[in-house]
Amino acid sequence: AEPTQEKTAQDLELMDVAVIGAGPAGLTLAANLQERGLKVVCMDPNLNGNFIPNYGVWVDEVEPLGLKPYLKNEWPKATVFMGSDGDKNKKETMMRPYGRLHKDRLKAHLIERCKKSGVRFEEAAVKNLQHSESSSALQTYDGLSINTKLVVDATGHNKSFVEFEKGRGPGFQAAYGIEADIEPGTYPLPLDEMLLMDYRDEHMQGSEADKLETEKIPTFIYCMPTNETRVFFEETSLIATPAVPFDDLKRRMYQRLDLWGTKVLKIHEEEFCLIPMGGTMPKFPQRVIGFGGSAGLVHPATGYMISRTMELASTTADSIVEALDKYPDQPEEASSEVWAKLWDGQKLRQRDFANFGGEYLEEIGLTELRAFFSSFFKLPVEQWGGFLSHRLIEPYERLIFGLGVWANTSWRVRFSLSLKGFLAGPDGWLTLGRSVLPVEDYDNKQFPTKENRPDFFRKI
Repeated sequence: AEPTQEKTAQDLELMDVAVIGAGPAGLTLAANLQERGLKVVCMDPNLNGNFIPNYGVWVDEVEPLGLKPYLKNEWPKATVFMGSDGDKNKKETMMRPYGRLHKDRLKAHLIERCKKSGVRFEEAAVKNLQHSESSSALQTYDGLSINTKLVVDATGHNKSFVEFEKGRGPGFQAAYGIEADIEPGTYPLPLDEMLLMDYRDEHMQGSEADKLETEKIPTFIYCMPTNETRVFFEETSLIATPAVPFDDLKRRMYQRLDLWGTKVLKIHEEEFCLIPMGGTMPKFPQRVIGFGGSAGLVHPATGYMISRTMELASTTADSIVEALDKYPDQPEEASSEVWAKLWDGQKLRQRDFANFGGEYLEEIGLTELRAFFSSFFKLPVEQWGGFLSHRLIEPYERLIFGLGVWANTSWRVRFSLSLKGFLAGPDGWLTLGRSVLPVEDYDNKQFPTKENRPDFFRKI
């Protein structure tokens, strides 16, 4: 057949699912859907481009997903410095392995998995999208037409086709990073440790303006050393509105490196990372299904998403298959069913709890932030790790986590947390209460203790 005839035949073919976006979320979902027997097309104008962010992950979270072979680096432990008064250089060490995904190998693996299962790829940008009663028509900028039963928006924070509720906008995690060659012997920390969070701010004590800035707008450095001559450094604002400008983050990072005596010889890569966190949720049900950032899956308090999204790809693919089996010619009903499983009541209440945490962290200064995270990392790993990774599923788990932070933190943090809660008003009290109390039939009513849930209280 002539190429134009083949293209025309493809245009006329009704696909089961069109996935818009070929990041980790889109590719993983596309592969899962095709492997379950659906006809899938994955579309992205930058299909052959590289993944942009550097993905740091907990090894115990990516190993069950079969992704450990795609780690570029692995460290047996992660460390944090809070820089609090008393002992500014006190280091907390967590014997929990941390890794950095090799983004090029990860993308190659996901593309290969899609091709092996038969996913159709189109390197094109969607210009417009029109829904009929039984299908959706996608038009690309280069004239391609695709008909499909369901559409998944996996374009990340662009939220290109998913509608969101009106209301409070998101906060922003901003980070400026470099992959750099450095002069041997000038990295001040052990090479077998990943530096997860360093809030020390001696580099910001040179002027009154710097001192005020660091208290009001806290940032930390995150470091992944490959060896003594090559390190990935990233200066990060956890959450702020408006976002901390990249130039400010870059200045702070170099002031910090100057204090350390770290000599940068060559920069291999610069990273500019901006992640919207929290804010309003997608409208649902709606015809377009969101997945990844466009579905609001980013952790509202930490920005963590990749492990959770890749894990959810399997269950979301299952729910899409079930919905199409149940409603083969009714995409409106099918998409509603998928949304209902992606954001069921349990997950919504979990997000409410994390959202409260994110809004609180956005409002406090460096002194309170240090006290908060000092208490946070004193908790058992299943509690702080569960909060970071969306695994505190049951209300009582979140209650115990919250009480643990409260018990270990400063009176200043307790006061600001109480004030935040009080100012939330009756609606806020109800939302927060429902997020930590087993008020629904499906909630586990058993209160976790060291006897019935020893793993939940294990420290490392």
